[in-house]
Amino acid sequence: MTGMFWITGDDLDADQAKAVEGIPEAQSFLLYGPAGSGKTNILLLRAKWLTYRKKTNFKIIAFTASLKRFIAQGCTHYGFDPASAVTQMTFFKEILDEFGVHYELTRSFEPDRTMLAGKVLSLIESKGIDGTYCETLLVDEAQDYTDTELLVFRRLAKTLVLAMDSRQSIYRTTHTPDLPEKLVGGQVITLQYHYRSGLKLCKVADAILSDAAAFPKIQGECKYPESTRPSQVVSATYPSLDAQLSAIAANVAMQIDLYPEEKIGILFPKKDQSTAFEDYLSANPIAGANEVVYIDTLHGSKGWEFRAVHIAGLEALYKMGATQKRLIYTGLLRGKTSAHIYFSGHLPGYLDSALGKLEPPRPMPTLSDLFKST
Repeated sequence: MTGMFWITGDDLDADQAKAVEGIPEAQSFLLYGPAGSGKTNILLLRAKWLTYRKKTNFKIIAFTASLKRFIAQGCTHYGFDPASAVTQMTFFKEILDEFGVHYELTRSFEPDRTMLAGKVLSLIESKGIDGTYCETLLVDEAQDYTDTELLVFRRLAKTLVLAMDSRQSIYRTTHTPDLPEKLVGGQVITLQYHYRSGLKLCKVADAILSDAAAFPKIQGECKYPESTRPSQVVSATYPSLDAQLSAIAANVAMQIDLYPEEKIGILFPKKDQSTAFEDYLSANPIAGANEVVYIDTLHGSKGWEFRAVHIAGLEALYKMGATQKRLIYTGLLRGKTSAHIYFSGHLPGYLDSALGKLEPPRPMPTLSDLFKST
């Protein structure tokens, strides 16, 4: 697979193929695998398989609007209705609207998601709605949903398909132990290999989430063609965010020629940073950028993939709180061949140390080294 979506059945390995065509249509299951293992594509092909079977009363649930757009592109690529893709917030609002249930949004994500899920669950119980409402729900990024949201999905659908990777959970969501497995009757397909990200990106990602017991390493299961297209991770510090934006633009201009027609991602911790780069490009356009450049936050990049990824403004990463490690982990593994890291001042220690895994061991410093200006 060289693009974002598969072209032929030969692109799938045995576990991926089993998840698409080897599970009975009425069997719920959990699809577990690392970033780049093909989970979203499997959901899309499973939806195409259901379409072929005329079992089209299904929805593909996306966690963010950005991921929904990506999935809708996949629906078009595989030849079925892109309206099948919907965010969980929109899906819940549509159900409440259908049954005439009043709700008021605060425009704050966490309170609104909790309120909507609670109202839909109450509606299900009061109206006796069962799994006939939707034949199949295919839920991407299932690790980011609350228990209540997962229970609502289970109650609404005859068949539930969950795709997840706990290493990429970017919200403060904890599940009742084994709840996802219980909701699908214990049917789990584990994808061992991943194909997107180069070995150097995997090494840095593994060092960011360094607890191997909680976050299994991914570099040992890497099937990226390192020998024919060596990967790289480059980091550099700049005096200001404006200087970072200028450096990104210069690097992207070269990469547009180097990787023709391939997506390039520019990601930031904060929305105002991504907006600043959009403004920079408006004032300093790059030839061909409109067709291939994707600008978003680390949150918004979930589910996407890019030949090259640029992650900037990382001096603000500490402001992301408890999820910051998983955010930068997820953002880094959006990239295939290269990742550029930009910051002003200092990186968080765990990230600086992770990047150091790609460098040769440094000599023991002397006292004179310690008093040198840096």
